[in-house]
Amino acid sequence: MQASIPAPAPLLVDAHVHFHRGFDQDRFLDAALANFRQGAAELSLEQGFLGCLLLAEPADAHWFGHLRSGGGSGSWSFDPTEEPSGIVARSSTGERLLVIAGRQVRTREGLEVLALASAEEFPDGLPFADALARVRWSGAVPVLPWGFGKWWFYRGGLVEAVIRRPEPKWILLGDNAGRPLAGGTPRLFREAAARGIPVLPGSDPLPLPEHETRAGSYGFVVDGGLSERRPAEGLRRWLRGLSGQPRVFGRCESLPRFFRDQTLLRLHRPVGFKSSAPSPAQTGRPAASSWTR
Repeated sequence: MQASIPAPAPLLVDAHVHFHRGFDQDRFLDAALANFRQGAAELSLEQGFLGCLLLAEPADAHWFGHLRSGGGSGSWSFDPTEEPSGIVARSSTGERLLVIAGRQVRTREGLEVLALASAEEFPDGLPFADALARVRWSGAVPVLPWGFGKWWFYRGGLVEAVIRRPEPKWILLGDNAGRPLAGGTPRLFREAAARGIPVLPGSDPLPLPEHETRAGSYGFVVDGGLSERRPAEGLRRWLRGLSGQPRVFGRCESLPRFFRDQTLLRLHRPVGFKSSAPSPAQTGRPAASSWTR
């Protein structure tokens, strides 16, 4: 069934979302809706808004496909849009969220390239330049996300070379809520700003139980809204037409919380908490091979 289409409202977009194995689906979406409400209040959006989760699923995750095929359960329902990369999620009280497909591609060098607003899949392990080219020419929105330690030395030079190209408008950078605010603005973000390259913020939930409620807490605003019939297409067009940094809601992490999360992630792998995601037996796909990032 196609979603009914209300008039466009300002769109609050979380540009880096993961639904990890072990997360509870209802709790995840309820929290995203509450976080978007908080962001709307922060921006004084009193006339209504619509929240949008831009997924960046790694190669072994297929939550979007599970929802799109009717496999969702719990108190939320899911209606496909007119394009293969969009879903309208509806709560039991009738509130809506857009969920848009996207992929996180891991390169041979250990960098990440996000392919946003696209249902296409990409192989991991390609050289950085090849991965970036494949994402770009697929029609997805290519985003280079900040990651702790990933923009240093040689890898930082690869990202900087892309930013410094004579016509860099096709590429965007990505921020995430896990970056420590006390560290200041990363140098490559400043370089991008000087060249008119926007930075898209996103929550980037880690595979930790408490991050189940992080989605929707950090993002940007599409003031004119988008049609819910073809939201991915509209978002791709809007992002390619950006001439400056969009409005942002939410904020980055405190330094103590950053170190806490990194320690938990590396020393105490968070396996074994209850999952509402489909099992490998249900999907026919292999189980996720790692909890690390």
